[in-house]
Amino acid sequence: MKRFLLLLFLAPALAQGLVLPFEGPRGYQLAQAFAEGLKAPPPTLLALLLPEPPWRQGYELVGGLYTRAGAALAWEIAGADWVLLGRQEERGLRVFLARKEGVEEGLFPTPELAWLWLQGKGLAPRYTPLPEPLLSEERLRALAQGEDPDPLHRSALDLKEGRGSGLLEGLLPGRLLLLWQGKPPAAYQALDLLAQGKEEEALKAAEALEGGLLDRLTAHLLYRALEEGRWKASARALAEAYPYLAFAWEEVSFAAFEEGKGEEAREALLQALKLRPDYWLYWTNLGWAHYLMGDLPRAILASERAVRLGPNATAYYNLGLFRAIYGDFLGAKAAYDRALRLDEGEEVEAALKDLEGREEPLALFFRAYLSERAGLEAAPLYRAFLSAHPRHPVAPLAQRALAWLERGGVALTLQRLTLIPGDRDARPFRAGEAIFPEVRLEGSPYLPKGELRVALLGPEGQAESTKPLGFPPLTAALVETGPAVTPETPGWYTLEVRYGPAVARLPLEVGSPSLARRLYALGLLPKDLSGRDLLTPEEALGEEGEVLLLQRTTEALREAAPLATSERLRSPLEKGPFAGKSVQDLLKEATSELARAFYEQVVEAPELLGDQDVVNAFVNWVLGSVTP
Repeated sequence: MKRFLLLLFLAPALAQGLVLPFEGPRGYQLAQAFAEGLKAPPPTLLALLLPEPPWRQGYELVGGLYTRAGAALAWEIAGADWVLLGRQEERGLRVFLARKEGVEEGLFPTPELAWLWLQGKGLAPRYTPLPEPLLSEERLRALAQGEDPDPLHRSALDLKEGRGSGLLEGLLPGRLLLLWQGKPPAAYQALDLLAQGKEEEALKAAEALEGGLLDRLTAHLLYRALEEGRWKASARALAEAYPYLAFAWEEVSFAAFEEGKGEEAREALLQALKLRPDYWLYWTNLGWAHYLMGDLPRAILASERAVRLGPNATAYYNLGLFRAIYGDFLGAKAAYDRALRLDEGEEVEAALKDLEGREEPLALFFRAYLSERAGLEAAPLYRAFLSAHPRHPVAPLAQRALAWLERGGVALTLQRLTLIPGDRDARPFRAGEAIFPEVRLEGSPYLPKGELRVALLGPEGQAESTKPLGFPPLTAALVETGPAVTPETPGWYTLEVRYGPAVARLPLEVGSPSLARRLYALGLLPKDLSGRDLLTPEEALGEEGEVLLLQRTTEALREAAPLATSERLRSPLEKGPFAGKSVQDLLKEATSELARAFYEQVVEAPELLGDQDVVNAFVNWVLGSVTP
């Protein structure tokens, strides 16, 4: 207790700075030792209360919390006079000290040398040893996770739950406390406006952000998200103001690429790689920058480094292009084959554009090669290659590919028809129901890209829906749900599903509407008071579904009547369609017609039933009918 009272007595001094938990096997003990020596609050409090930056990737966007940029952001978000954090490395302890003057970084073989460094900075008392932490690493980690909290850490948990700052008042910076009390910094509010879809207000908020890294980075991200042209100038200004921010150099490179400034993009990426030397994206983009500058050897080396660090389709596509330009067929093919396997369907068209306009023979060949495997038109490209280069060493490969394409085709199999995509087969259908056909498509050698067309031919003419299909390269077969078509009236129809030249037709008899099926299509399976489904899915979709639904609902309502004993449920209703009867009377005298009237309202407003049992939903519906 004496130690706790001493902490409160020292509170005004403690608010000057913060020590965050260190990264490493003894991170919490080391941080606690520095905090005790610097008269700072326990780092375990910051483990609970230091929030992420307001954007989606948090500290990772700037390379992580334990970087110069991460330290700068933590200092601004917390609102402290200074923030200290550290990271245990093989060569010692790396510490970051963030203050108004900027962020300083040092790597020290021992924590004691880092302590001497802080003494030289005027933060640690001179001629004092680094204290020994009084708690074990395990206990400190438990406190940092909110386990078995003492009164101080209980106050931190209470603050996060909105129950006031308690013992933390005066101990932690006011800006940090206000954030948890629903008054975040302007940067958080600006991004929240964007999340709410208030784009004009978000743009004005971005323009008003005039603080440090937090504000300027938030404004830049808003300009980017809103496709505001100022993002390029913002990126360059960020890199100039915060040269230790790799993300800023990354954004400068994107701005330079968009403006066709290969040299600037290259220099920006080299700066980014000084900060994050093993980041595959920077090596990928550096390879492209070298290519734009006409330096193919370095472009290949950078791309090879990129795929070693993080195999990705873009770098492999780039490698394929560079090797194709050199005339290296086997190297280009190997790179392109790996890119196609990694590509989820979004990058191959960009790779094809990169090949356009190239005069090298292999550039034309690989345009056809990639197009074939991506399901795009490839035969004319193979013919163009053979016409221009009939004696090229890969001409026989082009001839074989062309022959294969000419023998190939598309097959379509109708697998099932559903009320809900991906659900069980729901035939026979009723009028007013959406019919979703599930089909299997097969292509040889690969499935071509196109539109899945579904048509319903019936007494009232033809209704048609289309759905363009996207899928990764190398796709030879695919199961897909087509767009829905809806028969409006009972009768005989023909369902036609078409994909390119492949067609499947099926006669359909459509019956009268069914309440049970309409509820099923809405995802509603009514339950009795005990939570049991009134119908199985098979019964709901079956011929007798509506009859069974009304019958079992009536039984469930009547069985619940003796439970309706409150005054409100026994008193006659004074107005509405059931005036003169009580809820208990309606339950006792429940009929199929009454159940039908209820369900017809549920179909129009599904929230009337929702996740409730049918009895309580019915009672709420009756009582709600009294209110005008």
